[in-house]
Amino acid sequence: MGPLLYLTLCSLRNRMRVRLRRLKEPRYFIGLIVGLGYIWTVFLRPRTRSGAATGALFATSDARLAIELAGATLLFLLAASAWLSSPKRRPALSFTRADIQFLFPAPLTRTELLRYKVVRSQVGVLVGSAFMTLVFRRGSLAGGWMFFAGMAIALTILNLYITGVSLSRGSVGVRRWLPVALAAGATIVLAGTLALDWGTLASMPSGTDVMRELGRLATTGAAGIVFSPFRAVTRLPLAETPATFLRAFPGPLLILVLSYLWVIRSDASFEEGSAELAEKIASIRKGPQPSTPRVRPATAAPFRLSIEGRPEMAILWKNLISVGRYVSLRTLFRFLPLFFVFGVMLTRGSRGGVGSALTGVCALVYFMTIFLGPQLARNDLRQDLRNLDVLKTWPVSGATIVRGEVLAPAVLLTVIAWLCALDGFVFASSLKLQPSWVVAAALLAPGLIVLQLLAQNTIAVMWPSWILTGPARARGIDVMGQRLLMMLGLLLVLVVAVLPAGIAAAVLGLGLYYLIGGIPIIVPAIIAAAILLAEAMLLSRAVGKLLDRTDVSAIDALE
Repeated sequence: MGPLLYLTLCSLRNRMRVRLRRLKEPRYFIGLIVGLGYIWTVFLRPRTRSGAATGALFATSDARLAIELAGATLLFLLAASAWLSSPKRRPALSFTRADIQFLFPAPLTRTELLRYKVVRSQVGVLVGSAFMTLVFRRGSLAGGWMFFAGMAIALTILNLYITGVSLSRGSVGVRRWLPVALAAGATIVLAGTLALDWGTLASMPSGTDVMRELGRLATTGAAGIVFSPFRAVTRLPLAETPATFLRAFPGPLLILVLSYLWVIRSDASFEEGSAELAEKIASIRKGPQPSTPRVRPATAAPFRLSIEGRPEMAILWKNLISVGRYVSLRTLFRFLPLFFVFGVMLTRGSRGGVGSALTGVCALVYFMTIFLGPQLARNDLRQDLRNLDVLKTWPVSGATIVRGEVLAPAVLLTVIAWLCALDGFVFASSLKLQPSWVVAAALLAPGLIVLQLLAQNTIAVMWPSWILTGPARARGIDVMGQRLLMMLGLLLVLVVAVLPAGIAAAVLGLGLYYLIGGIPIIVPAIIAAAILLAEAMLLSRAVGKLLDRTDVSAIDALE
């Protein structure tokens, strides 16, 4: 056994020991029980008739075509964006601090270091493939193994490709710009093919017809040539029989071997950048040091902060600057013309087809923004609680701090939800939707988002060990169980908070029905939204009192 393979296996064993040792803490043990129960209930429990019907549905040719096209499109977007996106000043390969200190001075060749990174990445590939196999469980054992092997090969190819692109960014001249030109040309070919056939797609009466037409475009002409390697990789995990799997295996295997040789034979420099990145990551995990202040690149302010005004606006301004490193309101508002362009273009066709598909996607994004967005947008007390000693020095009340911290994620999520609602409003006339229902959904979005954000921050103040208050991202079944418990608790809080607003809106709606013989849905929605925001104001005061009584020493920096 080689020394680097031995190091990889020992690291994996030590990581498992750490995971088992932390089960002594109740929060991890309870999370493990809940996580295992969830996995058994959702993935491992024997299939019912409905589960068998779902498996049979995905076995149809139309469903397989849709999955194959979706997978090939995703792979193409990842492959093209890796070249077309602006290169960031990041090293080609990331090594840990221990790797830098022990492996770089060791008598190891450059090829051995590259092989070490490839082997280490396979651990995540195998775990991800196993999880995907549980999610998309096949009806037979052979089907499960074929899906697992196909997913492992596809993820390995993607990982090697991204690594090769990162290493190739250090090249100059033709070696650097030729792949960029090829990626841009392939993107233009696909966009042109889609534009030329757009009239046919917009006139399709159903989503099935649209998918079949897209399948025809992806298998013929120049677009078929561009899509052929991506479809070959996607087709491997979707093989129905071992014979089909073996027939589809040579193409992905050839792509895998070429990707591996591309990475191993790369001559790009990565040592200095990897060492710098390792030191930066170590300093972030260690926490801010008073003697070594960090200087970050300047980020444009979202708006001009006035000398006078509410303290919440100053906290909002601060948090929006932090979010601006990733996304900004200005970026989100740039999507507004796209919604109107798509609305005008797609409503010229029939009442189904692409317009209904796009509306369904926006509705899905709307609900995900409302119910999952508050858990993902963490630029509030869940991040700033590590600096509680600084927050305590501010001459403002705890309620003011809570409201200011919640405003930034609330504003961003509300803008996203309103953009999705705007799409529904544009397509309302062509899809027989009532515009008033779309307006009502937009009115309810801010209150639902703010209440969930406040619930998250309440848990962060009361039980900080159950909330990640720093940049670290813990993983594992036990952590997944903790998140499930949090989601159930938040769902219960949301139901309790929505109940008074729902009752008041229902009473008002019934009163309007008896008075005028109809229910203008916008009026009950306004009342419900006002009650939700009033509840959010009361909850912010309660959380603020808890924050005022919180001791700085009670917040562990590592929690």
